[in-house]
Amino acid sequence: MVLVHALVFGAIATIHHVVGSPLYDHDQHPLLDPLSSTASAIRKALQSAQLIPDVLDEDFTPLYTLNVTYPKTSVALGNRIKPAAVSAHPDVGSFPVGSKIVPTSTTQGHATATWALVLTDPDATSRADPVKAEMCHWIVVIEVSPHVDGSVVRVPMDNEVIGDILDVETIVPGLNSAPHSELMSYFPPAPPPKTGYHRYTFVLLAPKPGTNAKAITKPKERPHWGYGKIGKGVRDWAADNNLTPVAANYFLARNKKQ
Repeated sequence: MVLVHALVFGAIATIHHVVGSPLYDHDQHPLLDPLSSTASAIRKALQSAQLIPDVLDEDFTPLYTLNVTYPKTSVALGNRIKPAAVSAHPDVGSFPVGSKIVPTSTTQGHATATWALVLTDPDATSRADPVKAEMCHWIVVIEVSPHVDGSVVRVPMDNEVIGDILDVETIVPGLNSAPHSELMSYFPPAPPPKTGYHRYTFVLLAPKPGTNAKAITKPKERPHWGYGKIGKGVRDWAADNNLTPVAANYFLARNKKQ
């Protein structure tokens, strides 16, 4: 049993999971576990769903996991979730891929900077006819200012000193306890009838190396992320804000009327 203390936007999310044990979707299909998946396994899942290249570039390699937990379910790289289960925004935590240790070198260029967590739908209004894609469902801006102690980046929680934090090696540098705000409010996924499954995709973005993205801009509107052209979305918005993807996760949802 692995006990992970993820400092999720100022609060503790305690995740109990047996690493290596299978996860299943609503139809009992085995799924990848984002807590224990390797970078190559995450890439393969995203490629299988064609999110690489539909949302992410061909060369995308995850540096972190992205652990998304709703009140009654979790996102597990392609599991099927009913829209009613994602009506309120989730808790989100993130950890380095394949390691519990966060060397200082991996955070260079990302310290004291603005990160972003987004949720996008590349299948609006449907995958067969994505006339509103991508659709922006959520943008959270996160101010990351890590404390460095030797080779491990550690971050205190609100009203708590560093010495009280358990398993600090599992904490992403500054992300999970950092000040945050919604740039675009959470727009609950609600796929229209008879449009099949939608690939709702979470992406964590960090400043590009050598940059420090602070003045992140808000999309003009949700459809096409404000670019007014089918297929425009996270990739374009990230480029305009000097951000690069470092983690991704997704789930499938559809309207019950098909």
